[in-house]
Amino acid sequence: MPSTMYVRPFSWDDLPRWTVLYNTAFGLATTEGEFDEPEMRLHLSIPGLAPERDCFIARESGADAGLAVLWPELPIRRAVLQMGVSGGRSPQAVEQALLDAAIERASRLPVDLLHTQIPSEDDAGRRLLCDAGFLPVRQYATLRWSGDALPKEDLPHDFALRSFRIGHDTKALTDIQNAAFTDSWGFSPNTVEQIEARVASKSTTPEGILFVTHGDDVAAYNWTVRPAGPGGKLGRIAMTGVHPNYRGMGLSRPTVLAGMRWLASQGVEVIELEMDSSNLSAAKVYQSLGFEKVSDTVWYELRLGD
Repeated sequence: MPSTMYVRPFSWDDLPRWTVLYNTAFGLATTEGEFDEPEMRLHLSIPGLAPERDCFIARESGADAGLAVLWPELPIRRAVLQMGVSGGRSPQAVEQALLDAAIERASRLPVDLLHTQIPSEDDAGRRLLCDAGFLPVRQYATLRWSGDALPKEDLPHDFALRSFRIGHDTKALTDIQNAAFTDSWGFSPNTVEQIEARVASKSTTPEGILFVTHGDDVAAYNWTVRPAGPGGKLGRIAMTGVHPNYRGMGLSRPTVLAGMRWLASQGVEVIELEMDSSNLSAAKVYQSLGFEKVSDTVWYELRLGD
């Protein structure tokens, strides 16, 4: 019997099946990064995303076969596509159908670019994207650290370290993140509401968001997460940055190290992070702390309206 396939928009009634499909499609099932339904609801409720317009489910022969999320980043006039396939008899056809739906949705948004990220070794994904007009524009690396001891390194004189305070520091975190990455490729400025939503996720512990301060200024920060929540053995450095006013003062390495120390103090045994491969200064810092590259991904870009 020939397969039948169609793509339809997400509905909140789909949340239980969507959560299962998401975990399976992205290899998160039974791992520390697995989503439960409450966490998935929070994830889809981040301000800026309209799940019933920006999320899609593909069904093949009556079964869920894949999904796509289109994250609008209107301040920089781009959208980011996250797409995954789970089983199915014709995964490439499922991917094509999801890609078509995402491109059609993106074309109706006030954006100029559609970006998506795939593993560097994904030849089928590369062909699919190139056939649709995408071009590779950036390479990222995933780095990993595991060890028993971390080097001791203090902050420069007159700088101090403290943790994020709920109810007090959301704007400060928003401001330092936007300032630190304002000139970085692909970064879209965050709103206070978006930062507040991300701080509320189970993977974030407020004490694991660390500020390096100079008087009343936040000079640098390190935002650590644990996908499994408290007790997980895997930790990530989600974001780390130095305010432009404080660059060149030797803050990068001790700021990263502060986050690593906090994660290790909570029982984390493996720490991962993702970095732009063209950021050679960051690579030097991470390598000096014992991080090693474990994989590469490539960002692809489609110019809409061309």
